[in-house]
Amino acid sequence: MFATGNAAKAAGYDRVVVPDPKGASRNLSRREFEALPLRERVGYLIEGKAQFFRNGAPIAAAEAMKG
Repeated sequence: MFATGNAAKAAGYDRVVVPDPKGASRNLSRREFEALPLRERVGYLIEGKAQFFRNGAPIAAAEAMKG
């Protein structure tokens, strides 16, 4: 399910998908996600609603937060 090999070893993420208030999904770049208010970002992490990606492959939130 999660990236292995080189993709998993690369720290950080380049894209994140979070739920939209209207029920859809929002695709955000790393810069866009990090520009959200801290409370909102932490909420996505605590609730497990943020899906992180590196080079198109899904990665675990814990791995994404390392970079």
